[in-house]
Formats: sequence, C-alpha cells, structure tokens
Amino acid sequence: MKKIERIYLLDAILKERRTPIRMEQLMERLECSQATAYRIVASLRDEYNAPIFSDEYGVYYDHHAKFDLPGIKLNAEETQGLLMAAQLLEDLQSDSLQKPLERILKGIDKVLQQKGINNRRLIQIIPALSRKPDGSIFQQVMAALQQEKKLNITYRNRSNQEQTKRMVSPQRLTSYKNAWYVDAWCHLREGIRLFALEQIQQVSIDIERTKKIPAETLRAHYAESYGIFSGKMKHQAEIKINTKLAPWTIYEHWHSKQQIKPLDDNHILLTIPYNDDRELIADVMRLGMAAQIVEPTALRNKFKQQLESILTHYDP
Repeated sequence: MKKIERIYLLDAILKERRTPIRMEQLMERLECSQATAYRIVASLRDEYNAPIFSDEYGVYYDHHAKFDLPGIKLNAEETQGLLMAAQLLEDLQSDSLQKPLERILKGIDKVLQQKGINNRRLIQIIPALSRKPDGSIFQQVMAALQQEKKLNITYRNRSNQEQTKRMVSPQRLTSYKNAWYVDAWCHLREGIRLFALEQIQQVSIDIERTKKIPAETLRAHYAESYGIFSGKMKHQAEIKINTKLAPWTIYEHWHSKQQIKPLDDNHILLTIPYNDDRELIADVMRLGMAAQIVEPTALRNKFKQQLESILTHYDP
C-alpha cells in the first residue's frame, strides 16, 4: 500500500471512530510497521493540518474541528502523465469508443481540476516526428498480448528494407519518443527483440500460447543499457558537454545508471552504459558543438565517420 493510500485510509478510520484507536490496531488496519504508522500519523497532522491527537488510549480526531482531506496530491510528473494520457485517449477516439472514453476523460479532468488545472486544452502536447502504426496491426498486437498468443509477422528492417517472416511471443507494448514498439521473444533469433509497429507489414495471431519472459529478465534487458534497443551493457560512453552552449542539458536525464561529473564552470562529463550505439550517436549529434564523445575511441571514430559522411552531401 502506498503512503498516500494509507493517509486516506487513516483519515477514514479516524472519522468513523468516536473513541481513540490504539497503535496496535492502527498497524493492523494500515498493514504496516509501528514506525510506518507513526510516520503516517505525523504526515496527516503536519502535511495536511489534520486535527489529529494522541493520548494514553491511542490516536483520535477532534470532531469539533471541520476537516476534509484535499483532492489527490499530484507531483509534476503525475500531472504531465495525466495530461498526456488525456491527449492519447482523445487521439484514439472512434464512434464505438466515444462514450466509454468520454467517461474516462471526465474522470481525468476532475483529478486535474483538484490540481488547479480547470481547462487542460490550454496545455498543448505536440508529438513531434511521431510514427503512427497501421491501426489494424496495432489492434492485432494488442489482442495477442491480452490473449497471450504468439504472432506471425512480416517485418521490414528499417536500415536495409529487407523483409523477414518471424514468429514472436509479444511481452508488452512500449510508447517511446512518439513511436510504438512491441517487446517480444523472437523465435527466429532465439532472443528478446524490439519491433517498431510501423515496420510490421503483415501480422496474424497464432494458435500457440506465447512464451512468457520473466518480468525481471525483461526489465533487466531494457534497464541496463542506453536507449530503446538496450540489451546487456557492453560499453561505457563518456560525453563532455558544454553547459554554456546547451544549458538545458543539466536538467536532462539520459539513463537510470548515468553518472555526471562537473569538470569546470561550463562543462560536465556524462557517463552512460550502452550496447547498441545508434540512438546514442543520434542523441549526441543533436547537441552539435555542445557535445564531444571522449570515450571509447571506437565510438568516437564512428561518430567522426558519420559526420564526414554527412559532409559529403554538402560538397560543391
């Protein structure tokens, strides 16, 4: 049970009682240790100004004081998530989904209003460079996930446009940088692979049950290295960033295992683990003169070769 859930539960417990509740009973109702129970009581009193008191008989409310917990407290990330969810739902609306989605959107609006956002349409989220998959393919992948069935797909490689037929066991759908991917066990390659939905040309649901990958294995596969391609970490990249040229980079989060070392007033050294370097090179390139790959040498040389190749397009 989350802290906020225990706070609301404690409020309900104290409101329904006319006598103090002993700490042992409270621990049982809140399903927590004594230390946690004391923290929840303190949070309700200090953070929400609740009229909560305690004596030798236990914890109780002053029922003469009028008190109601405020609406759900959201942080910036949760607020942004709700706004993005609302926009995604509106994009998905069709005639058959209009009424059920309207109910969900009204619920989101109600929560946002408690945060002081009375008109979310004044906040615009623009999905730049989005890649939308074919709607029928999206529905087939979603159905296979829910039914725990394998998929037969024809997949077109983005780099060389080669098409291959594969049987895959879908594990989850991922929305990343305005594109949809399916994480799956590829029975052709005998390993975890990532498939961009817009690159799937044909799809059909198989009769066989999907091969389930443990959640921890899947999480470790995508958490260890940088970017959507991820995989087992093979290298560490060191990137020197000029924060005077790109001041916004001090607020950017590249990877959960990143390390940042200040070098001087205008430079930081960013260290991140990676396996596949494609996305990493693209993200460093977007920083232009503000970023410089320091290590490893192989990555530095590959980056330099790509820059030289780009320059050939601008020869007179």
